[in-house]
Amino acid sequence: MAMIEVKGLKKSYGTDLVLDGVDFCIDKGETVAIIGASGAGKSTMLRCLIDLEKAQAGSICIEGEYLLKDGVYADEKTARRVCAKMGMVFQSFNLFPHISVMDNLIYAPVYVNGEAKEAARARGHEHLQMVGLADKADAMPNDLSGGQKQRVAIARAMMMNPDVLLFDEPTSALDPQLTGEVLAVMKDLALRKMTMVIVTHEMGFAREVADRMVLMGEGNIIEQGPPDMLFDHPKDPRTQAFLQPLRHE
Repeated sequence: MAMIEVKGLKKSYGTDLVLDGVDFCIDKGETVAIIGASGAGKSTMLRCLIDLEKAQAGSICIEGEYLLKDGVYADEKTARRVCAKMGMVFQSFNLFPHISVMDNLIYAPVYVNGEAKEAARARGHEHLQMVGLADKADAMPNDLSGGQKQRVAIARAMMMNPDVLLFDEPTSALDPQLTGEVLAVMKDLALRKMTMVIVTHEMGFAREVADRMVLMGEGNIIEQGPPDMLFDHPKDPRTQAFLQPLRHE
């Protein structure tokens, strides 16, 4: 059974068709990099997976349970349960600026899931250790660099014990040095076989870490396959045109 299965996904904003019948599957433990030019529908597709955007047609199935089936959404309780299997890391971090790093981490486990604060704090320290920020539990988000904020955001997503992590261009707001910090954490998660779907422009990272790359364009999937296949033996001329300048990155 696929971890994520999407069939015929369509999404429009008014008369602007953003997703035009997208089909794909993602297996457990797979790292998939979604690439493509701006406006290709990459981020919209990711947001549809976790119900931050509503599609008008198609199906979204997460671990055998439907969020959307043949254009009809599940009831609210089911939708919450399905989406709870996923965590999302945003381009702009989305940390609460008025509370500490630790309080950001424990907020959802405590106030949404009802976990005891001390247990959540203990797990929070473990996750901060994992992302290399063990000494930042009491820091305020505005005192952190962009790379540190994004690593906190990854730790916060992990606090909800997701089966899948979704990344929406997690390094696009960072300079190259800070980008490396975040990509190192993501690479470690890939080595641990965390299921990840990553919208990214970091082609070198995608080629090194992804099990599969998916090139989107004009609201649909142009080509997909192992990174070396897309870089070295693309089948579609649009893939060749997109990746050719980046082959030696």
